[in-house]
Amino acid sequence: MDDTELLHTSRREHALYRELAAAYQAMASALKDECAPVDPTWLGTTEMRAEATVASLRNAAAELAPYRLSGAAVPAEAATLWRDSARLAAEAAELGTEAMQLARARQAAVAARLAQLTTGRRALAAYSYNEGTLSPRPSS
Repeated sequence: MDDTELLHTSRREHALYRELAAAYQAMASALKDECAPVDPTWLGTTEMRAEATVASLRNAAAELAPYRLSGAAVPAEAATLWRDSARLAAEAAELGTEAMQLARARQAAVAARLAQLTTGRRALAAYSYNEGTLSPRPSS
């Protein structure tokens, strides 16, 4: 890989980290308000886009690894891009963790609400209407 290709791959990696951070930020923002609805299709599409970005990042990392690990001199722009990509990678990791925590919190909230509804439904089933008033069903 010559310097031009190295810079091109370094720029692509940098852009991919920006894209990944943006996807995780969008998911985290959408999940922050537990009362606001989140379109599951949008969330799934955004997650798939993030996964595709991670796959592309793996490819870019594999292409750049020999140059990063060799200690050989690289163009200054490439070194700068690598440092900034490392910063973006850390930011993306934090945002991804936040999005996952928010998703799990939403799951827990939905599970708790469903449990409340199930309890309420069982309580109502234990009663029958008797002349317009609720009264307990006779025990068998």
